Amino acid sequence: MNRIVTKSTRIDLHIHSAASTATKDKGKKELADCDKGHVDVLLRGLEAHGINMCAIVDHDCFDKDLYFALKEREGDGCLSKVLPGVEFSVSIRAGGEEPTVIHIVVIFDDRRPELIDGIARAVCDEHGKPRYDDLDNGAFTEDGFAKILRDIGLNAVLIGHEKSAGQEAKRDVSSLGADRANEVILTEFVDAVEIRNKRRELDIKRLIEAYPKDAVPFVVGSDCHDWAAYPGTEGGEISFSSLKCLPTFEGLLMAITDLSRIKVGDCSFFSTSSSKLSSLELSIDGKDFDIPLSPGINAIIGDNSIGKSMMIHRLTGCRHVGDSKLVDGYEAYCAKEGISIDTLLPVAAEFKFDDQDSVRKTLEELHSGQSQNDYFGKYFQSHVDVGSIKESLKRFFDECVVALESKARFNDARCRLDKHEVVLRDLPKSEMLTISQFSKTISFEDIDNLGSKLLSCRGDLANARTDHSKLFKEMGLEAAEAHADAMEAMGRLLKLIAKHRLVYERDNAKTRAVKDAASEERRVLSKRKTDEQKTIDDYSATLDDVSEKIASAVLLAAKRCDRKLEYAVPVDVRVPNPMGKFIFVSELTSGRTDVDYCNEVFGEVFNKPKLWQLLDGIQHETSLITEDIAEMVTGSKPSLTTCYKEIREKLHAVVDCISERRKITNKSIGIDAEPSPGLYGTLYFDLLAEEDAKMGVYVIDQPEDQISQVAIKKHVLGAFKRMSANRQVLMITHNPLFVVNLDVDNVIVLARGEDGKIDVKSGALEYECDDYKVLDLVAKTVEGGADVVRKRLKRYGSEGI
Repeated sequence: MNRIVTKSTRIDLHIHSAASTATKDKGKKELADCDKGHVDVLLRGLEAHGINMCAIVDHDCFDKDLYFALKEREGDGCLSKVLPGVEFSVSIRAGGEEPTVIHIVVIFDDRRPELIDGIARAVCDEHGKPRYDDLDNGAFTEDGFAKILRDIGLNAVLIGHEKSAGQEAKRDVSSLGADRANEVILTEFVDAVEIRNKRRELDIKRLIEAYPKDAVPFVVGSDCHDWAAYPGTEGGEISFSSLKCLPTFEGLLMAITDLSRIKVGDCSFFSTSSSKLSSLELSIDGKDFDIPLSPGINAIIGDNSIGKSMMIHRLTGCRHVGDSKLVDGYEAYCAKEGISIDTLLPVAAEFKFDDQDSVRKTLEELHSGQSQNDYFGKYFQSHVDVGSIKESLKRFFDECVVALESKARFNDARCRLDKHEVVLRDLPKSEMLTISQFSKTISFEDIDNLGSKLLSCRGDLANARTDHSKLFKEMGLEAAEAHADAMEAMGRLLKLIAKHRLVYERDNAKTRAVKDAASEERRVLSKRKTDEQKTIDDYSATLDDVSEKIASAVLLAAKRCDRKLEYAVPVDVRVPNPMGKFIFVSELTSGRTDVDYCNEVFGEVFNKPKLWQLLDGIQHETSLITEDIAEMVTGSKPSLTTCYKEIREKLHAVVDCISERRKITNKSIGIDAEPSPGLYGTLYFDLLAEEDAKMGVYVIDQPEDQISQVAIKKHVLGAFKRMSANRQVLMITHNPLFVVNLDVDNVIVLARGEDGKIDVKSGALEYECDDYKVLDLVAKTVEGGADVVRKRLKRYGSEGI
């Protein structure tokens, strides 16, 4: 038998024989020829419909001779497995209601032939009559049904008969009524060990409680009563159930405990992509292994430090190993253990490779919002306009500094006036010329700053045409003309600035010429003046200086302005990009640009104890002077002459730290929330599961890292199951959830034997041979595996996996 599932198993677990005429099917003549002597007739029907696994389930009886006769034909045609079974009539009683009889098909484990002989004796008496304990209804009570299963002592799968497909028909599960039918479980596994334990006696009501009907796997059978006309349905051809399992009882068990393994009709469970590996060939200490790989999920488990990570890196030619020392370590380990990996995964056949570090790094980058992974870049189509927001914030802070400076400069001027005391005197006028002050030259700072900004804008505008040539081509001739007009207008404005600057230069040249001539004349006059005349001149100069300071103070008083600490966001600080069930959000690293954020920026530039005084000075009148403000600056204190320039630069520097932050969320979390690292793990694997544009093998080392057990159960396992429908997965894991609950298609176990040599065993979860059972290997190898296996094989309706 194959170790892994290579094709689906088509089943029919509901076939009747002539034995049923002794119980519920009396008088049905078509059953007369459905006996041991006509097995070939049934086999032809099964072959014609591709049935790989079947069971004869007669009403409340078991024909062991027919079972063993059909069992001997396993391997004929496409029939791989014959399982023993019985269709029981069970009366269900709820409270004081009248009992309702329903039919439950029970399929027994065939791996203990010595107990199969006892099925007929447990169900019927020595006269071949069913051991009914509800004689009025011709059925087994729940306790009676439990006793029979206990006496038989075999593991079993229970399947509720629902022939009416949702309509209330006699003896169907739905005959319990709409309310009760919603509680009925249609497929269940019963552990014989627990049935034999009287403290855990089977309780049918417990088996059928709290189970929404649409969450139960439907297993389609023919209910055939005429082998010659198999499947013998009145409505014509039926779509049988196909299971993704090996054709064994254990395979059936694994299928009914995982809904993804059951489909109806002709179907495929795996991707048909050619980008996959069919096997993993390796040799260890001279022993060759040819491990078949499933096109679905392959899990590598084993002892720590036995070489699992080395195996997947050697499988990819170590092209994902950045550390040469690690490669050398792998080489040394392989030489020591005599390991040779003879299979190579081509680059073209690889979808993605995630080792432990890359998964951790990816999740950390996603959480920080600074992901460098190009894989996610394609999902962020719309971006927050970081440049515009930063410029707008800088203008806001500039306006705040202007408001603060306008009042502080006035206070500075008033303080300077306070230091001057002029005694008014009535002195005679000097008879000689007096030169007390000179005209000032014009500053080029403003006009040069404007010119610099416009030159930068013109350069950006010119580059925009080159950088976005494709977009300009899409927008057409009108866009090109508008761009040319803008360039021309910018050029005219720059010419006007240059022309006006020449005016400044001519005026300054005149001013300097007059100043030089006046200075020379002043030196000449000084030599000829008397002490009295010089006293008069000094007094006049003092009056002129004070007058100038008063005039300057008056001008500064007129320029005083307030700036409310209100900031209007020019554009959205958070831009969502919906993609299916995900939202890819481009946002500011600051998260916001409101007043609180602006106050935090001020808090980084100024000392916090006096910050309130400074913020109040921006909004209202204040007594602060420049010296006070300079003392409030954190770190090195600016000089009084460059104080406000340095404050602007510090504020701008904080704003310049803002950048784009990317995060991934969904509708239930919302775009404002901050996903946790574990949640990013679920989103990451969800994204990979949705990616179907690129085929290939996904290789991953320990996907469970940094993700909670709850998140794994609720989200990640489902993502991997969806992923396996599109591509082959090869994973290393130490978490039993990623083996048993994920219901992987192939388990590769690396372990040291008693001789200390590494051995490799593999197979589907349900695979067993004379040497090993895969589920036993999982239970022994993976920490917590035994408990997870136990829960998976228990009645999964009453205990969640």
